[in-house]
Amino acid sequence: MKRKTIKPVLTILVAVALVFTYSSSSLPDVSASSGNGKSGKSAAPPKKIPVDKDGFDSEGRMVAYFGSPLIDGEVDKKEWKHAPKVKPKYINTDNVSATFQALWDDDAIYILAEVKDKNLSVESGTPYMQDSVEVFLDENNDKSQEYGMDDLHIRVNYENALSVDNGNADDYYTATKKTKDGYIVEARIGLKGKPENGQVLGIELQVNDAVGSERVGTINVFDSTGNAWNDTSVFGEIVLAGKKKNDTSGLNPYDLINLVKKTLKMDFSLYKNSNVVMEAIGDVTESALINEKKVKQEQIDEQYDALQEAISKLEMTEEAANEKYFTPLPDEYRIESEQPGTIETLHYQTENLDGGKDDKKFHVYLPHGYDESDSSKKYNVLYLMHGGGENEDLIFGGPNESREMKRIIDNMIAKGDIEPLIVVTPSFYGGKGDVALFHEELVNDIIPLAETEYHTYAQSGSREDIKASRAHRAFGGFSMGSVTTWHTFAEALDYVKYYMPLSGDSWAIEDSGGGSKPKETAEYLANVVRNSEYTPEDFYIFSATGNQDIAYPNLKPQVDEMRKLSDVFIYSSDTNKGNFYFIEADGGVHSWYWQNQFIYNILPDLFVDEE
Repeated sequence: MKRKTIKPVLTILVAVALVFTYSSSSLPDVSASSGNGKSGKSAAPPKKIPVDKDGFDSEGRMVAYFGSPLIDGEVDKKEWKHAPKVKPKYINTDNVSATFQALWDDDAIYILAEVKDKNLSVESGTPYMQDSVEVFLDENNDKSQEYGMDDLHIRVNYENALSVDNGNADDYYTATKKTKDGYIVEARIGLKGKPENGQVLGIELQVNDAVGSERVGTINVFDSTGNAWNDTSVFGEIVLAGKKKNDTSGLNPYDLINLVKKTLKMDFSLYKNSNVVMEAIGDVTESALINEKKVKQEQIDEQYDALQEAISKLEMTEEAANEKYFTPLPDEYRIESEQPGTIETLHYQTENLDGGKDDKKFHVYLPHGYDESDSSKKYNVLYLMHGGGENEDLIFGGPNESREMKRIIDNMIAKGDIEPLIVVTPSFYGGKGDVALFHEELVNDIIPLAETEYHTYAQSGSREDIKASRAHRAFGGFSMGSVTTWHTFAEALDYVKYYMPLSGDSWAIEDSGGGSKPKETAEYLANVVRNSEYTPEDFYIFSATGNQDIAYPNLKPQVDEMRKLSDVFIYSSDTNKGNFYFIEADGGVHSWYWQNQFIYNILPDLFVDEE
């Protein structure tokens, strides 16, 4: 009976998505330059800003004029003809070239990339190693190194697969088309603020050139360093111009299209009342939104709100509620808290493989209100590990710095989402320099130093006291830090109760064994518990990754096999019912933008009911 109810919903959703996707060319061509928000002949082009032969103004900036092109993979010549065509400055590949153009309206900036490349490939499972175009935007143009709330980094390959390294996928709409000698990418990027003439945004545009499964080169408009993915200060600039007094923006059906596509991906078997969405989608089809020549933005917005409301009314089945679903990090958690914690640094020595000792350090986050003189207040401790090629400075930076992870934790504590805790950020580099051996340094050196220096539940730094306080200790990490986390679970279960492996599988059997030998890897991890003194109630594993993350093909099979071993790994989003869950973020890639959000999702489940 349930299947008969769901099938019409999916059929309608598919039909609507196809109409939205393939009939968008029948939308009324509402030109911003027409000045009245209706179809019609374009007015005279706006006053031009002189540009050189490569499309840059006298200050080396791109120029975007006011206009709302149709985003459908076809070059809207009426709109794009006014946009200066920019030739990138830095070409680090052979036999590939590209040009870029930009437009803007009251809601968005539009990018057109025309790429000449006769050898196209999306063979790699890593998005940036596919033939693709990347857009980097710093809306406030504050050129901070760390990405902020106003910054984004997206990527779309020639098959129109979008991946988001920074930003909200709901704000972007893209379309692509293969040509006889390459491909076209059109992108609409919704802006957070209301743009205006003369505004300057930070921007970088990049083409990735792939051959087979490898990226063999890049083309960049402004960045010669290759660091735009990590540093907004290397972006160039784009100046907005050309809006006349009576100019208005064209229609925006794109947010609604995105919502329909997102709804289409939902598994309606998870809900008791999927009919509420069917009714909302029915309203969308009845309005004939795409084909209606006289459609108004108000109608589109009403349909968007109706579908959002319907989705909010969905009720999960008991089985579906067992899953842990990804919740995006709200923007207010990225701003400075009025109750900031502090960062300190501790130095220590640890054994290396040559029989000597290395000098190392780790940073320590202390929550707001931590009082060195008040030994009666005890704190739980999270050890949080960086990824490969990074170090202990990556997550918090160090004293007097306030990176995003610190601001997130500050705000979660201030808002009462979590209890105040201490966070320690060590490194697996130095010492024995092996993630499989890091647990030795953790137990011998790091825990004893950190937990006797600060007010924790460890009575001393002895093995016995560290073991006795294991319920107040968590270990997690990203990428190779996640590999480290799985090794720590296997080798130091006596000393840590909570584990948070993010975007990385267990290499206990072999490198990338979670993907190559998922069943054997899961059995190995289960036997760690079976051969110990612990029961499923004595540990927790909260794991996460994105479905476009390079780690996904290795971590997901391992997790699936672990779920089958229910005598050890009891799967549930409810920590009162189980000890294990997995978060899968749609569109998530291998970047800290996503890991910070995973940590935000998981932190409230650490140290549950511990005293």
